[in-house]
Amino acid sequence: MNIIELRGVRKQYHAKTALSGIDMYVRQGECITLFGPNGAGKTTLLKIISGIMSPTEGKVLYNDKPYSESDIKKDAFYLGHRTSLYNALTVMENMDFIRRLFSLDRRWQVEDILRGHGLWERRNDPVNELSQGMKRRLALAKGFIMNPKIFILDEPFTGLDHRWRSAVLAKIKDIKKQGKSVLISTHLVEEGHRLADRVAFLHRGKFLFIKDREEVDTGEIYGLFDSMGEAAR
Repeated sequence: MNIIELRGVRKQYHAKTALSGIDMYVRQGECITLFGPNGAGKTTLLKIISGIMSPTEGKVLYNDKPYSESDIKKDAFYLGHRTSLYNALTVMENMDFIRRLFSLDRRWQVEDILRGHGLWERRNDPVNELSQGMKRRLALAKGFIMNPKIFILDEPFTGLDHRWRSAVLAKIKDIKKQGKSVLISTHLVEEGHRLADRVAFLHRGKFLFIKDREEVDTGEIYGLFDSMGEAAR
C-alpha cells in the first residue's frame, strides 16, 4: 500500500532549481535510502515529504489526500541537520516538553527510551552541556517518544561514533519491524544499502534511479559518488 505519493514535484529557490519533476511513492512499512552528493536536493526532498516545506509545483499526497487535508504533520517525525532541541532545558525537560506538546501519556516510557540512547545518566543536565553526538541521539529519542507512523531522517548518523552508529542502525531496524515507514538520507553506503528496501540516488534535483535494493549493489553507488568527485563516508 502506497501511503505517500509525489507527482511532478518541483522546488525552485529564486533562480535555483532544487528539485525537478520528482515522481516517487512510499509504501507502508518500507525503508527508502536516499543517496546523492551534497547539494543534490536530498534535504529539500525530505522536507517536502515531511510536510514542513511545500513544493513550487506538483502534487504530494498522504493516504490519497493532498497534504493540506491530511495528517502528515502529526504522523511523520523529521530529524534534520538541526536537532531542534531547547539548549537551556535539561534532557528530561526536552522529553517532557514533547510529551505535553503532543498530549502523549508516555512518561513511563521516557526512562527506557533515554537508557536506550545512552542518556539516562544525563537526564538532569542542560542540553547545552551535551556533546554533538549526544544531542543527535536526544533528537532521535524525541521521535521514539512521539511514536509516529513515518520516520524521516536526514543524515541521522552525523556526529555518532561507531558504537552509537550501530545502536541507531539497530533501532531503525526495529522501527521497520513495527511496520513503520522510514526514509533516510546518508553518505554511509554500506549501512544505508543494508537498511533499505529501495535505494534512490539523487543528482541535481533528479533521480538517477530509484530501485529495489537487489537491483543495485554498493559498488554502483560508490562509483557514482566517485564520478561526481565526492567521497562516500
